[in-house]
Amino acid sequence: MKTIVSVQEISEFDLKPVDSVIQWKSLVDTEIRNRWKDKSSWSRIKWPTCSPENEKFAFEHQGFNYQESLICGSLFASYRPNEDEIWSWYRDSPPSKFWRNNLLAISSYDRQEKINEPRSDWIMDRITEYIPSATTLIDISVNGRALIDLVVSKNSNLKKITMAGMTADLDGVNTKIVTVAPTKVLALPNHGLVDIIVAIDIFDRVANLSQLIDSMNKTLAPGGIAFITTPVSSGFEMQTLWEDSPSILPPDKINIPSINCLKLIFSNDEWEILELSTPGMFDVELVKKTMILKSSKSWPRITRSLVTGLGLSGQIALIEMLQSQCLTSFARLVIKKKYNAS
Repeated sequence: MKTIVSVQEISEFDLKPVDSVIQWKSLVDTEIRNRWKDKSSWSRIKWPTCSPENEKFAFEHQGFNYQESLICGSLFASYRPNEDEIWSWYRDSPPSKFWRNNLLAISSYDRQEKINEPRSDWIMDRITEYIPSATTLIDISVNGRALIDLVVSKNSNLKKITMAGMTADLDGVNTKIVTVAPTKVLALPNHGLVDIIVAIDIFDRVANLSQLIDSMNKTLAPGGIAFITTPVSSGFEMQTLWEDSPSILPPDKINIPSINCLKLIFSNDEWEILELSTPGMFDVELVKKTMILKSSKSWPRITRSLVTGLGLSGQIALIEMLQSQCLTSFARLVIKKKYNAS
């Protein structure tokens, strides 16, 4: 299993104007209070690695009660909206429209250069290494079309691409190779077996993570590979800031697995982890900014000293150490469905 150090994997928020991000967050807060004033439609989900008796309350955040798994250390909102409501949020809500029409548009050039280009290279390199004969791909990401268009432009072997994410039809149209077909989680296997699944920024916001993993298993051909990115609760920023983490903003981040959780899910008779890394670059900076912003809070002295006392070279060295130990708060995986999997 590979672990990658010092990949320049940056956050969407680092590319977008601060004032616009603040406006978006305000829209999120207002929409959550208005849309989910009545939570009678919400239901409890079972976390993939544990039962309710293996959970403990962690904190409340914007009306979502987060639990911590005593088995793997993951964070998740145990009660949450159903899949239809999640789809409605990402397709129709004011904050989601603002994100698509304003924030993505403002940062489109930088996003292409600093996020999509490196990710397309990552995907292409791993296809070449692990499954060079692949011809079919399904994308289940949110706002994933720009990345997939880059992948298609770099790989002439790909003959059939299905854009099945919940916003796929809002991101682009059908082409000779690409079919746009937003698909609910349980219906993903109806597309037939594929060689590659791309799942960028979906694990954290899917209504039922266990169902998604099961559908991925049924959709991926034996020997096929999946690319996954997800925030992780075991990273330095999440562990240090916890309920004060500026990264937690539901319904994004209603599922925050730990590295141990990902290993438990994908190291078994069905799956093999080919690559598991935490190449996030900004854990130390986020912790530093939050500690300064909330200076009256009693932060651990060693952590305060660590993040505020380092110069630039020290911060880079700390980040590289955290990456090498899979201890930043953003993970990416390449997983393979075993040939003997059912």
